[in-house]
Amino acid sequence: MGKAQFIPINKPLMGPEEARAVAAVVKSGRLTDGSYEGGKKVQEFESKVKSLLKTKHAIAVNSGTAALHCALLALGVKEGDEVVVPSFTFVATANVVLACGARPVFVDTKADYNMDPEGFRRAVTKKTKAVIPVHLYGYPADMDEIREVAGANSVHVVEDAAESLGAEYKGGRQGRSRT
Repeated sequence: MGKAQFIPINKPLMGPEEARAVAAVVKSGRLTDGSYEGGKKVQEFESKVKSLLKTKHAIAVNSGTAALHCALLALGVKEGDEVVVPSFTFVATANVVLACGARPVFVDTKADYNMDPEGFRRAVTKKTKAVIPVHLYGYPADMDEIREVAGANSVHVVEDAAESLGAEYKGGRQGRSRT
């Protein structure tokens, strides 16, 4: 038997442009910035994200995990609450729910790897505070149905677009909150 072969599901695409950008930051000698609004590169990134998503605010954090955690904390998710999450996703989705003291409730996914809206509908209880649909591998979840179920049950929607930021769904961009 030879060496195991694995299919890479998330190989980063790095070319000369990305290498130059990293080298420029390293060469500047400024890898961090203690200012409230972040350094120049962070501000540029936030500005580009706001423009891409056509949204009023964009706040950069160190990871998608931190972004989800911040969102749940901002919604007041706490012990005794439930948050519906897809059964097939990165472990951070459930971990941030646990970090808030809440209980993740797993629902199946469809063939496109996204949360099954009917599974979400069946999972909602009086304790359900939020749902985290994950737009996995760049495929947008069925947000019309998910928003409909969430709205009918007063459940907050926290979209995880870490793997699909900017992907289009029915004329809108993933990662842009809708009120």
